[in-house]
Amino acid sequence: MTLPDGMVGPRAKCKFCPKNYTTTKGGTGHLRRHMQKCMPKHVHVPNTTQTQLQRHPDGSITTWHYDAAHARECLARYIAQTDQPINFGDCVFFQEFITSAFCPKMQIVSRTTTRNDLIKMFKTQRDDLTAELQHLTVSIALTSDIWNACSKQDYLCVTGHYLDSECRIQKKILGFRPMDFAHTANNIFAVILSVLETYDITHRILSITLDNASANTKSIALFTERNIPQAGGYFFHQRCACHIINLVVQSGLKKVSNRIERIRDAISWIGSSNPRFQEFGRHCTLNGLRPRRFQTDMPVRWNSTYLMLKNCLEYDTTISGFYNMKLAESGCPPAQSLTPDDWYVAKIFVEFLQVFYNATVTLSGVYYPTSSQAIHQIVEMSDMLNTYREDDLLGDAVVAMETKFKKYWSEMPFLYALGVIVDPRIKLAGLEYLLEFTGNKLSIDYSEQITDIRNKLFEVFSIYERRFGGIHTEPSPEPDRQPLPTSWSILKRRKKDKSASSSSSTTQSAAPSGAELNRFLEAQFDVDENTENFDLLLWWKTYSYRYPVLSHLARDILVIPVSTVSSEQAFSTSGRIIEPRRNCLTPDMVEVLICIRDWEHARKRMQNETLDEQFIQNFSNLYVDEGSASNQVQN
Repeated sequence: MTLPDGMVGPRAKCKFCPKNYTTTKGGTGHLRRHMQKCMPKHVHVPNTTQTQLQRHPDGSITTWHYDAAHARECLARYIAQTDQPINFGDCVFFQEFITSAFCPKMQIVSRTTTRNDLIKMFKTQRDDLTAELQHLTVSIALTSDIWNACSKQDYLCVTGHYLDSECRIQKKILGFRPMDFAHTANNIFAVILSVLETYDITHRILSITLDNASANTKSIALFTERNIPQAGGYFFHQRCACHIINLVVQSGLKKVSNRIERIRDAISWIGSSNPRFQEFGRHCTLNGLRPRRFQTDMPVRWNSTYLMLKNCLEYDTTISGFYNMKLAESGCPPAQSLTPDDWYVAKIFVEFLQVFYNATVTLSGVYYPTSSQAIHQIVEMSDMLNTYREDDLLGDAVVAMETKFKKYWSEMPFLYALGVIVDPRIKLAGLEYLLEFTGNKLSIDYSEQITDIRNKLFEVFSIYERRFGGIHTEPSPEPDRQPLPTSWSILKRRKKDKSASSSSSTTQSAAPSGAELNRFLEAQFDVDENTENFDLLLWWKTYSYRYPVLSHLARDILVIPVSTVSSEQAFSTSGRIIEPRRNCLTPDMVEVLICIRDWEHARKRMQNETLDEQFIQNFSNLYVDEGSASNQVQN
């Protein structure tokens, strides 16, 4: 090519078309642009990148592609599940993390968008839950409690318990509503009723388990006036068993508070300054113990006192030696010193409270029947009270606890009685033996109650017979032998203490109508009492063809929780949601976050935390040579 100055310059010729291009000082951009247009027309360039795949719930596999709407939904679900702030998706560092490590196409999600996504998800899941509740063949049991938030806003939580189609207990928070007014019976009734009307289940409620506040008790009368109770109202109002245990133990703690107070003062004083604690750590090392921290208890939670004492008993001599030495150096009177008697009372009291602690844990369960466990725990607690009644150091505490125990359980709740009657290993004869054992330990006469319980049993059965008498079910496979419940030593004694004839005579005496119920009470089942964790719900599902009416009654009984802990667990969650930095959340948004989190945990069967694990960790394994433990203390 001849250039304007007369010189011949090079030309660029395309390999795929006849076009020629000059090469000038202006660059090669025109060559690149031609290549981008020409090459796709003549050459097929294979994609060398690996295709990403995704698996669908039905097992099919397709090529993965970024879906902005689905990503927002997953983000909203994650925020609700893990108590993250609503503006989490708008965080620059979160965006950088996702786009750099996972998906460069991810789009920033604003706080407003996330809020709308959460509300949409809440409404969709609530509609699904409403449809599920409408198709239930069993009744619904409720628990409810009130919580005071740090935002000076009170909330009432209503939780529903029911059996799904697979005969598994389900627990779902139905409402987390603000209480903008006094906690009177009328207001409590109105809020709970509004929740029931939201799901259209007013006519399906079998029971409501509440704490012992007088307003709660009065609100039950308002529900009864509305004809809400099912099954004749025999089970409609249940007092929280764990609250009763708390009242029983608190009455005993008052009697030994002076000795516990000295231990509490000692561990509080040791941890009140870093130099003092470091000196105590060196003192532990000299005595062959690992240096560790100790957490003081909270007077309103008796189990915190139990955990405090339990975790410092191993260090009793070391704590006393260091604390008393420092008191002497500062000139304090010897009366303030820790004594061996203080630690002896603490040791015996921990052993004594172990039964009450275990009862609280057992009766706080979610995925197994607690109504069938209540009398077992009452029997063991009564045995412990009887054992320590004459103890020189704990006698006064035990007498106070026994008085409170009798106030609530000298008349056995009908639900607890039926919970063991529908157990094929116990039935009516076993109930009589358990009540007789408890009565002997605490000087309570349950003999008249046995007759009353039997009459009520047949009355309730007749109600269910009218409702389900025409229903027939197909036989189910026999259940596999599985480990079955503890606390059977007393019942096994029955076979030695009473003959079979005397046991059967109780069952057959003057029985009212109810052939199916009589047949169950008189039957002998091949159930191995030596195994543990017997699945009572599975047993009734298997034998529903043989006892079609009684199986409905039994499953309704077994789904009723005897404590409100399932509702109270929502408060520990809401405490993380309505923290001081987020107390501007509206009550409606609080309910959205609380419910989505609970429903997501229910979907994965992750609601079985009977006690706050973080709360327990605050008292245990606080060794200073473990990074994780020390971090927990700092947090």
